[in-house]
Amino acid sequence: AALAEKSTLVESLKAAAEGSKEEGGGGEELQEKIEEQEEKIKEEEENVKKMEEKMKLQEAATKDKLEAQKTKLETEWKKKFEEAQLNAEAPKAEKKGSADELPGDYIPGGVEPWMATFADMVTLLMVFFVLFYSVEKDNTEKFKSAIDMMVEEDGPEGLGAIMQVMDSTEIMQNMKEMKAAAKAAKEDTTVEEKIVLRVPGLNLFKKGGAKLSPESRPVLDEIIRIIKSKGDHKIFIQGHTDDVPIHTEKFESNWELSAVRATAVLRYFYDKGIDPEMLTATGYADTFPMVPNNTKEGRAKNRRIEFVLEKMPEKDSAEMREEKARKEMEKKGGNP
Repeated sequence: AALAEKSTLVESLKAAAEGSKEEGGGGEELQEKIEEQEEKIKEEEENVKKMEEKMKLQEAATKDKLEAQKTKLETEWKKKFEEAQLNAEAPKAEKKGSADELPGDYIPGGVEPWMATFADMVTLLMVFFVLFYSVEKDNTEKFKSAIDMMVEEDGPEGLGAIMQVMDSTEIMQNMKEMKAAAKAAKEDTTVEEKIVLRVPGLNLFKKGGAKLSPESRPVLDEIIRIIKSKGDHKIFIQGHTDDVPIHTEKFESNWELSAVRATAVLRYFYDKGIDPEMLTATGYADTFPMVPNNTKEGRAKNRRIEFVLEKMPEKDSAEMREEKARKEMEKKGGNP
């Protein structure tokens, strides 16, 4: 079951990542990462199939062996039963104590001799069925254990950075959202030294809300990983909405909604250790649509969070690192 769930998530992420484009780096890395994990899962599935075939062969061999033992027992029992019948048919007219009486002709007390053999046969059959049941159960448990061990020990590595562990119910409920989650790595360079990453709003927030959803965390973690891989950049977090007006107790308009959403993402980045001096959050409401808002799909595309990364000059970057180091020294009580 764990292998099937992971396979489903990887397939969903792979399908979503097909639209990812990168000119500054990031989307291609995610695509390669997903494809690599998909290959590992395919190998695991092949190993599982091979193990199933091996277990079936072992089970068949065990059954054949037990069947042979059963046939042997039945043959021996029939032979003994026939011998017992012959003994029972021995001359009973002769009285007990006769000089011609043969030992074993009968059992004192009126019990027929074949009953002893019959009791032996029943005992052997009971042992046979107990043995058959224990071997069958043991094979089944070993197979299940082997599958679980393979999934846990040899399962895909690295996916923890882009997805959270969810049970099957959560996966089914959030499948549609997760299919678009990998689009977080969609990048396009607008000018030299500037990178723009776009994330659909529905992948981060519930409709009309500004609280980050559980599904947003793996997406944002991947964005953070991409940003860190680019070196020192100013990070401008921009919230965008569609042109459908909103008026609730929390948000008077789309301006407030977009600003609070951008701020929520900024706070998440800060909690993850991103230097706050590198972060800026701004809400733009519906002033910069990517496509017309006259269709449902267009409005969904315009509801987004953008991450604009601007490369810092080497001089400014070095000064910021020195300033950061100085502040850390002051916090520890040292001299700058």
